[in-house]
Parts: sequence; C-alpha cells; structure tokens
Amino acid sequence: MKKLLFVITLFILSCGESGPSACDCAKLEKEHMESKLETLTKTTKEQNEIKAGWSDKLEPCKKIIKENDDFAKKKQDCLMMLIQAENEKEAE
Repeated sequence: MKKLLFVITLFILSCGESGPSACDCAKLEKEHMESKLETLTKTTKEQNEIKAGWSDKLEPCKKIIKENDDFAKKKQDCLMMLIQAENEKEAE
C-alpha cells in the first residue's frame, strides 16, 4: 500500500504544468463528484450557489481540455488513480 501511495504521489508531482495540472483537475473533479451529495440537503438557492462555485473552479480545467486533447487523457488517468487509491484505502 505504501508503495502504491508513493507511486501516486510521484505521478501527481510529475504532472506540473503552468496553470492547473491534469492531476489538479482530476482532484477537483473528484471533489466535485463527492460534493454533489451535499447539494441534496440544500435549498434551491444554495444549490445554485454551489453549482456556480464549482463552475468557476472547473473553468480553467475545461479551457485546457478544449485546447489540449492529451490533457483530458492525463486528467482521466489521474482521476482513476485517485479513485483506485481511495478504494484500496477503504478496503484496509
């Protein structure tokens, strides 16, 4: 498990680019997916505010993805690694 965490950490650190990295965007997307449950207990106004906040946070990533097809693949790879690491952590 420690070895996997070490590999993931290295991969995330190696994703550095100007602006958000693919791994930064993957982490944001994962947080966004997790926060969707939070909106279920909120009023419509609060839900709209939360959605607008996430839209602002995700916009730089969406812009880079539109400009760079390879970035989307890297982001997806990072997202899968983050989810896999979380699943392994929960299995322990």
